[in-house]
Amino acid sequence: MKIFSTIKKKSWILRSLPYTIWFNFKTLPFKQAIKLPIVFYKPRFFKTSGKIIIEGDVRRCMIRLGNNGVSIYPNSGIAFDNKGTIIFKGKALIGNDSAISVGENGILTIGSDLISTCSLKLVCYNRVDIADRVTLGWNTFICDTDFHIATYSDGRQPQGYGPITIGHDTWIANNCKLYKNVSIPPCCVVGADTILMKSPDCGENSLICNERSTIVKVRGIKYVRENDHIIYSKQQPHEA
Repeated sequence: MKIFSTIKKKSWILRSLPYTIWFNFKTLPFKQAIKLPIVFYKPRFFKTSGKIIIEGDVRRCMIRLGNNGVSIYPNSGIAFDNKGTIIFKGKALIGNDSAISVGENGILTIGSDLISTCSLKLVCYNRVDIADRVTLGWNTFICDTDFHIATYSDGRQPQGYGPITIGHDTWIANNCKLYKNVSIPPCCVVGADTILMKSPDCGENSLICNERSTIVKVRGIKYVRENDHIIYSKQQPHEA
C-alpha cells in the first residue's frame, strides 16, 4: 500500500512533464533548460513571449509553480501570463490556485526561497521586487497598477502605477493586498487582511496592520472612461 501511496503522490510530476519540458526549452538557455529547473503543475498559459532569467546555481525542479498543497483551495494549478521579464534568484514555490501576470514593460524579481503555498495573485506591469526568504500567506494579492485612471477636477491624472518592494525575511499573512508604491522593510510581519495603499511608516522587524475604523472621503476626483489609458515606462532589469 505504501508504494501505491508514493506513486500517487509523485504522479503529478509525470502529468506535468510535457508542459515543463516545453516551457524550459522555450524560455531558457539550453544549458539551463536541460536541467528542467522550472516545473509547472496544471498550467494555464496565456502569453509566454517574455523573458525568464534564472540567476545563480540552476538545479532540477528548483522553481515549482502550481502544485497542489492546500486542500481548501481549488486544485487549479497556475495561470501564467508573461510578456515582460521574470527574474528568479533561487528556488521558489508558488502553489495551487495562483496566477502571475507580467505586462510588456513589467519586471518581476523573485528572491531565493520564496514560499507561497496557494492562491497568490500577482500582477506586475511596472516593477515588483520580492527579496529572499519571503513567505506569502494564502490569498495574497499583489498589484502594481490601477489598470484604470481617475481624473481630478482640474484635469490632472495620477500615474496609475508604481513599484512594489518586499524586504527579505518578511511574512505576509493571509488575505493581504499590496498595491502600487508600497515598500515593506525587511524582517516584517504583515497581519492578516491588511490592505496597503502606501508604504508603512516603520522600520525593520515591525508588525504591520490596518486600522479598520476610519472611512476616508475625498472630493474633486472622477472617473472619465475616455481618459482611461495608462502608458507604462520601459524598465531595465537590475544588474546581477
